[in-house]
Amino acid sequence: GLAGGRGLVAGLGIMSSKAFQWPTHYNFPPFFTKQPNPETNTQRIQHWKNLILAYCQHNRIFVLNVRETMESSPLFFNESISRRLQVEDAVEILQYMAGAGLSEWVGTDKNRCLVFWRKPAEWADLLYAWVDERSAIDTVMTLYEIREGEDTENADFHGMDHGLLVKVVQILEKQGRAVMFDAGSVDTAGVKFLPPQ
Repeated sequence: GLAGGRGLVAGLGIMSSKAFQWPTHYNFPPFFTKQPNPETNTQRIQHWKNLILAYCQHNRIFVLNVRETMESSPLFFNESISRRLQVEDAVEILQYMAGAGLSEWVGTDKNRCLVFWRKPAEWADLLYAWVDERSAIDTVMTLYEIREGEDTENADFHGMDHGLLVKVVQILEKQGRAVMFDAGSVDTAGVKFLPPQ
């Protein structure tokens, strides 16, 4: 599993009420600065990758807005040691994650980024299993219902970003397990889940 997965119980996890556990290197000033030694810097980027995934999973963040996160989140700013990650550094780390299939930029300005604390294919399997458990195969649901409905409140995908959910349902479509319609509309996009082939 992912490092720092303690925020959610496995399966259809329930939010943890525990405070996020910051790794020790979060309190180490050089962690927030690009290192001149390439090997040391690669290690630092690995630590950041793990921290971003764990933090986003714990806080159920599906889309990271780099500039907003800089201003209003402890993720890139450790107040107790007065250290802040630079925007270029954050972009470099998220770009590294994108290369590893753990994030994906939304748009071209490198500000909004989908963070895959679960990869889209894993989300697809989870969503399909959830639908199957509820005997909802062959029924039609809106993507809004899946993201925001009362039925999904305890599911890990509750509150998922619309764009990520579309990507997840497209995987199910390619596998012949779902058919999506009105994909371009946030309000009316829907999906019919199909029985296993």
